[in-house]
Amino acid sequence: MRCATAGLAGAAGRGSVLKRIVTGLVSAAVLLALLYVRGPAMDIALAAVSLLGCVEMVKTFGRTGVSVAAVPIYGMAALMLPAYLFASYTGLYLLTIAAMLGIMLCVVFRKEPAWLDIAASVCVPVFVLIPMALFYPLIRITPDPLGGLMALLAFLIAYLGDTFAYFIGVLFGKHKLAPEVSPKKTWEGAIAGLFGSIGGAALLFYAGGALTGLELPPLWHFIPLGLVGGIAGQLGDLSASMVKRFCGVKDFGTLFPGHGGMLDRLDSVLFVAYVVFGYCLLMGMV
Repeated sequence: MRCATAGLAGAAGRGSVLKRIVTGLVSAAVLLALLYVRGPAMDIALAAVSLLGCVEMVKTFGRTGVSVAAVPIYGMAALMLPAYLFASYTGLYLLTIAAMLGIMLCVVFRKEPAWLDIAASVCVPVFVLIPMALFYPLIRITPDPLGGLMALLAFLIAYLGDTFAYFIGVLFGKHKLAPEVSPKKTWEGAIAGLFGSIGGAALLFYAGGALTGLELPPLWHFIPLGLVGGIAGQLGDLSASMVKRFCGVKDFGTLFPGHGGMLDRLDSVLFVAYVVFGYCLLMGMV
């Protein structure tokens, strides 16, 4: 009986890993296609993902009885693309201010205002909408297709970091990284993840330059970008884990088999986006 139970558990584990790999490959193919065509298709995809991410986080907080100020959040998600197209950074800036003020007004004038409602409500734009909005200027960096490469950089840093951390953590992880936040994460996996993130940045430098013929910034720019981005990505992952642990859920959703919801796929990418955009801003690319 023990052998049979162990065999079933092993088969289930292998099936879960296979499902995770297949889902990751399909998601990567869709992402590459969008980054290749960019234009309206990419804009619409970013807008849809932003809205879906908000829905997932609002519903997740709702499980605990926390009442997020959904109207200004969904309004910001719906208006980010028009705001950027009509007024660029100024439009996004004014929209963000309006959304934050709207959140405060919605919560403060409730019959029973609660600080936790404000904290959860502000968390959604900071965690989801603002970093998603940064992709609008990123994908428009010139010369073409440099913008696509810089957006892809955020995903490579995050996903290769996640992949290295997951597999090395499963195989060799012994020392817990943050057991009160995410019990399965280990220091061994985290360190491996940083190497994966650096490798992702280096991969973009070599492959991106070779495939497009563009003269990219020097390699010594990409190495620290991978390192800092890798740290940010892991902080994003842990931050998402804190939210899920607080709300008593395993995943934000079930959209991606083996991975969870949209935010489960993007939690690290969103924090890496802050780093990549900051680098592009310092370099005068955006």
